[in-house]
Amino acid sequence: MIGALRAEVIKLVTLPSLRLTLALTWAVTLLLRLTDPPRGVVAYGQIGVLVLGVLAAGHEYQAGGQIRASLLAVPRRPLLAVAKIVALTATAAPFVLVTALLAGEPGATGGLLLDLLVAAAVGTVLRHPVGATGVVLTAYEIGVPLVRTHLPDVALPSLPVWAAAAIVISVATFCRREA
Repeated sequence: MIGALRAEVIKLVTLPSLRLTLALTWAVTLLLRLTDPPRGVVAYGQIGVLVLGVLAAGHEYQAGGQIRASLLAVPRRPLLAVAKIVALTATAAPFVLVTALLAGEPGATGGLLLDLLVAAAVGTVLRHPVGATGVVLTAYEIGVPLVRTHLPDVALPSLPVWAAAAIVISVATFCRREA
């Protein structure tokens, strides 16, 4: 387990696309903090966190096919899935904390981390970062606000419920599909 976890952390830390996403998210969050947008700064920082989650989970399915090497190195799929979740949570938590601090709302850290895990779960299930990013951003920025505005009587599950369901579905899909 430790070897798989270490390998996943190294993969996440060395990905240039994740570093670029992190830098852009922090820069935009700082700039928006100066303008004080009506929706608040965290709502915009959330977009960077969502993109980071999708890219972190979907990068292995790109043209290089790195997922095959991961599956050969760790043949037990449930172990690899857990290592991926733990590594992403551990490496992204400081990023999410800094994003929330830059937005001026440190209390949003937990919600942003759950958003990241939901986005990673969608990226794992769809296996295509661009499509998964489109799905996640559409759901978060259009779908949920429309439901809340036009159907106020519909009780949407809380974010921890969505995150738990998304993680369970992604792990089950990963273990079943890649077996």
